[in-house]
Amino acid sequence: MSTQGDDQTPDPDGEEVGYCKPPKHSRFKPGRSGNPRGRPRKNRSIEDMIKRELDQMVSVTELGRELRISKREAIIKQFVNRAIKGDPKPMQLMLAHLEKHKDIEPFTATDADDAELLKALENAARGDFNEG
Repeated sequence: MSTQGDDQTPDPDGEEVGYCKPPKHSRFKPGRSGNPRGRPRKNRSIEDMIKRELDQMVSVTELGRELRISKREAIIKQFVNRAIKGDPKPMQLMLAHLEKHKDIEPFTATDADDAELLKALENAARGDFNEG
């Protein structure tokens, strides 16, 4: 069986070379790191950073209760609340979004709707616009 010291051969400078003893010319120089530039940084895209930030949880007090929701949900809540209060920009964006994604069932008139419409037309023909 061989031991650690058996594989060592002399260096041209006369020093031993082998296991845990590299040649002197290939050793790290004093004061110099073995990885001078360090580990390369992970390339982060803006989309990934935004997603990571929006998925973080925050505490929100709503109706006297504290809720833990994502920042994404908090932004949507603020947006909808501002639209409800009458802020024109969020309201315009909200209406555009609703118009784009509307899933409205087609209107089908019932007998009650027909009767109400006929009554309104009769009142309009008599000039009586106050009855409804």
